[in-house]
Amino acid sequence: MDGACSKKYTYWKEELGKPFVDCILELVEKGQIVDANCKNGAYNQLKKLLQERVSGCRVKAYPNIEGRFKKLKKRWHAITFMRKQSGWGWDEVNKCIICPEGSWDDFVNVNDDLIYTRVFVHHS
Repeated sequence: MDGACSKKYTYWKEELGKPFVDCILELVEKGQIVDANCKNGAYNQLKKLLQERVSGCRVKAYPNIEGRFKKLKKRWHAITFMRKQSGWGWDEVNKCIICPEGSWDDFVNVNDDLIYTRVFVHHS
């Protein structure tokens, strides 16, 4: 798997998603990532782990891994915030937020800054 499309720009391939999350979980277990915050050197450790697991992976700690981690962190915070809403929950089968009928539109009107996260929602 090649993680780069040219010498000037490295893009994030979809196939890197699961290995990346697995590497994050490994660093959480080692105490290098605590409460969704990376300790010094964690991005370089993520790079090394990802390169060990995905042949031909050429992503860089900065900006590739740092940017992807920040994006996942924003999604995690958005999902956590949504799950705390009264009557809202998580569907383990479909991997999406569950909310009462009609509450999504009200939520979006007040919290439109969270919508960019592309979190999938269905109504209970």
